[in-house]
This record gives sequence, C-alpha cells and structure tokens, in this order.
Amino acid sequence: MAWYSLLPADLIYIESWVVRIFILLGILTILPWAVLIVFDFGLYIWRILTYEIPVVGGRARGMQRPRAPSLNELPDRLRLGLSYPSSGV
Repeated sequence: MAWYSLLPADLIYIESWVVRIFILLGILTILPWAVLIVFDFGLYIWRILTYEIPVVGGRARGMQRPRAPSLNELPDRLRLGLSYPSSGV
C-alpha cells in the first residue's frame, strides 16, 4: 500500500480508477479550449500571410491590414450602460 493511498490495500484498484476518471475529465475540460486557442492563433497567422500575397492578397486589393480585436476601440454602435432597474415605487 502506498503512503498516499486513502483506501485499504485490497481496494487500491478503486482509487486508481477514480484517478483515471478525474484525469479524463480534466482532459475533456482543457482540450476544447486548447484546440480553440491553437485554431485562433493559426487563423490569425493565415490572415497575416495571405494579406502579403502579391496580386491576390489583401494589400494588392487595397484592404486594411488584419488586426486583433481591441476592447478599447469599440465599433460605432449603441453603448449600453449598466444600471439597476427602477422600482416603480
């Protein structure tokens, strides 16, 4: 029996399966986010590279250089203010 085990020696297989389940749940939680981050980075690199292609690229067609979105510069739209709803009292 290992020093870190919580169960008796004859039930160690239960503990090993619990560990495997938690590792699987951790992978299922982290993997989609990691895939999305890698995809987003790859898409950004692809857009930067295709902008520089002569004749058919964005620069040749007079398009603006692709930029990452900024939270400081919002597009022209209705700005919503946060407020408490008025109680009709």
